[in-house]
Amino acid sequence: MNDRAQRSDSLVGTFAVVAGGLGSLLVIGLLAIYLVRSGQPQPVSTARADERKKLWTELQAQNADVLTHYAILKADNGVYRLPVARALEVYAAESHDGNAASRAKLLKRLENSTKAVTYE
Repeated sequence: MNDRAQRSDSLVGTFAVVAGGLGSLLVIGLLAIYLVRSGQPQPVSTARADERKKLWTELQAQNADVLTHYAILKADNGVYRLPVARALEVYAAESHDGNAASRAKLLKRLENSTKAVTYE
């Protein structure tokens, strides 16, 4: 084989590698664009917005009692439900000594509330 044929084969091989690389990058780019566009949610219509608002209002009405009144949840473990405002006051009063200490207190209280009652 002569020198010209070798150079020609070398150029064809280089062109094939470059074309293959660019083609694969093009395919990956098109797939990325497709995935981004197909993953976006549809814009919220006024009907859907009204439906969401109605559901939110119903949910707030159902949970109004839970958020604003006291209740006994597990009397034997000493677990009671406080209104949110009062719970924030209690937490703020207990966390005056720093985050680590108040976190330890909360974890201890959680541990005590989830203990199974034994009748031994």
